Amino acid sequence: MYNDSIKFKTTILIQRRDGTTYDLGAEGIRVISFDPPSANYQHTYSQVNDIGAQLTGTQVQQKTIPLLFDVYAMDRYDYHLQEQKVKQIFSSIEPFYVINSETPYKRWKVVAEPFSYPKLGNSTKAKSVAVNLVCYEGYSESVATTQDEMTFSNGKFGLGMNLGFDQPKYTFKNISQFDFYNPSVIPLFAGRKPVQIEFVGNAPNGVTISNLTTGQSFTYYKSISKGDKLLIVGVMPIMNGIQRLGNGFSNRAYLDFATGHNLMRITGTTDYTIKFTTRFYYD
Repeated sequence: MYNDSIKFKTTILIQRRDGTTYDLGAEGIRVISFDPPSANYQHTYSQVNDIGAQLTGTQVQQKTIPLLFDVYAMDRYDYHLQEQKVKQIFSSIEPFYVINSETPYKRWKVVAEPFSYPKLGNSTKAKSVAVNLVCYEGYSESVATTQDEMTFSNGKFGLGMNLGFDQPKYTFKNISQFDFYNPSVIPLFAGRKPVQIEFVGNAPNGVTISNLTTGQSFTYYKSISKGDKLLIVGVMPIMNGIQRLGNGFSNRAYLDFATGHNLMRITGTTDYTIKFTTRFYYD
């Protein structure tokens, strides 16, 4: 922060969307507690008879993560600089990420609710600053994507991510069937948590990408050569940077990915490379 003398061990990191990262301990902020709750399931019911009810729906809504900390300063002037810095760190004009150093491979996208900055008597310490961080997407996400090296040694993947020691693959070449593994606790829906699919290859009569597990198939009708790049981002096919959503270009379908293993099939070509890019999501 504004002094080099008061530092604490690394516990919580705040990462802005431009990549700026604040180690709260190094900023003179001693974290007391950071306690993410479980997913916020909201259930709806329908009364069907005199006894009991029927569960008719379940949604995951935003959850609030309480963060409690003390802030230390060198003197009364530095106290106000510290206060200014804390408000800058938790500025919620846009979302930011919070990372627990004990699980550095996961992060929560959050915004902060308004908070007070209580001073402890005549000291140069702000005591028990309580910030509620609203994780509006409901789940944490992996820091890395499927295009990063998926090893435990690089700190981007770790325990509790439903990954074994056999590294799953997300880039495939010239094979008709393969497995896409989704270790998330939720399905990856094209409309909400889309997987970006990049296809490069020779397909003179078009190509079909099928998820046999979900029963979905996407077909691009037009000829594709190796100089082309087909991207599928959620429900939107993009050929060489131009959106190609019309009926003459594709069947206007999309691909979801179930939790666990998804059996994929490519038809229309045996000369191609396909890449799947996504993050994974956890409670």
